[in-house]
Amino acid sequence: MMEVEALRALAHPLRMRILGSLRIDGPATSAMLARRLATDSGQTSHHLRLLNRYGFVQDAPELGKGARGRERWWKAVHDTTTWPDNPDDLGPGGADVVLALDRAARRVWDEVIESYRAQAARGEWSAEWQTAAGFGDYAIRATPERLTALRAELRRVINEYDLGEQTGGTETVAVVVQAYPYRPAR
Repeated sequence: MMEVEALRALAHPLRMRILGSLRIDGPATSAMLARRLATDSGQTSHHLRLLNRYGFVQDAPELGKGARGRERWWKAVHDTTTWPDNPDDLGPGGADVVLALDRAARRVWDEVIESYRAQAARGEWSAEWQTAAGFGDYAIRATPERLTALRAELRRVINEYDLGEQTGGTETVAVVVQAYPYRPAR
């Protein structure tokens, strides 16, 4: 469980993208991340230092310092980041932090979807991948207990498809699960 200040530091789309890249694509230098994420290394360096301060990333000196001794390698500390489902569990400021995290995460996921759609339009994804990928929107009726059980079951199923080693025909697939009670605005 993360502290409010650490989660507040994570609530930035570029920081989320940096952390995700280190988790999925592996350790990198600031310059490598800048190329991966189409930004500049000054920005990635700044955000890496902040992520490091709050324990999301750490130096990876075992990967070397480069020919000029100036390369600083970074790696993710954890495979995932979680926070309480109930923002009140974070204490004062928890609701604001969760809202900021949600906003940043939505921006990141919008970028993932837009990138996929653009790549598909350019023919970079086969028809098989385009048929397999997709979006679903479902409305169900549930009690809090049943919704908790549903989310646990979905996590269990998703965990069966861990990243593991990339083998022939596999790609990294972004999966987002959201389930919130809904009442129309009145």
